[in-house]
Amino acid sequence: MSNQLGFAVNVDILNPGQFFACCGLLELAHRLWPGIEGHFEARGSQASFIVQAPTSDGLKCLLDHLCRCDISGLTEEEQQERRQLEERKRQNRLSDTEEERRKELGRQAREGKLYLKDPFHLTLDWWQTESEDVSPKTWAGRQEIHKIARAAQEALCEALCNNLNLSNLLDYGCVLRTPSEYAQETRGTAKPVEPFCFDARRYVHALKVGFSLDLQDAEIVAYPAVELLALIGLQRFRPVPSSERWSLEYTAWFQPLSAVVAAAVVSGAIPLAQSKKYRFRLLFRDDQKRYKAFGRASKIYSIQ
Repeated sequence: MSNQLGFAVNVDILNPGQFFACCGLLELAHRLWPGIEGHFEARGSQASFIVQAPTSDGLKCLLDHLCRCDISGLTEEEQQERRQLEERKRQNRLSDTEEERRKELGRQAREGKLYLKDPFHLTLDWWQTESEDVSPKTWAGRQEIHKIARAAQEALCEALCNNLNLSNLLDYGCVLRTPSEYAQETRGTAKPVEPFCFDARRYVHALKVGFSLDLQDAEIVAYPAVELLALIGLQRFRPVPSSERWSLEYTAWFQPLSAVVAAAVVSGAIPLAQSKKYRFRLLFRDDQKRYKAFGRASKIYSIQ
């Protein structure tokens, strides 16, 4: 980096999960410090993502906020309603209509929108707005969005407490574990949680191991910063469908841009000098095409 304040993280631009995780970093930085700019910088075969934050410890500040941030699957009003219905359930006082509402709120808490509260105030719902064949959504079936996001958040927080090297944030791997609020329901935190599989290093086909990792609670390394930050980044920064089925494209930029402008570049809406376009496939993790993962990308072309 230059002498200006800010932070940098190492990134593999051909790993679409890491690319969109960098977009997530810029999104969160934009919400802490409006107008902040970021960009990719190539150094031979290596690359970094640089954010021009107002302080030299900006990344630590951002991650501390992310770790303390309440990630909820319900609004404040819905949370209160759910607590009231759960209390009535314990008292065996629920009507059939109230029981259906209790179940629906539970489903929304696990599978619906996510809310990142103070200080980010961000609603995540991009997976509800696109058809399956053009969406970067990778999960289905028994996977619960809120549980995975919270498991990644807790794993990242633990890593930060253990003095994680922040420049290698996107390379930190561990087994995701059941988050605390779900552990209260299952009376334990030992069970692993299958990630979203945004990180291309995480792809495994069920036939190669002989069983479904998700169904068997297998303990496989995931990358919590990539999983959580990519989920956030994809809200604003969208890959676009390729001419090849089950393939998506994104454009990396190499000059400082705000989150708003960079998002338009990523989707190809704004052609930009010093940018490169990449394509990656959505890889299926089983033969029934229920679960997907991001594959590695290849460069299509550059704009000088």
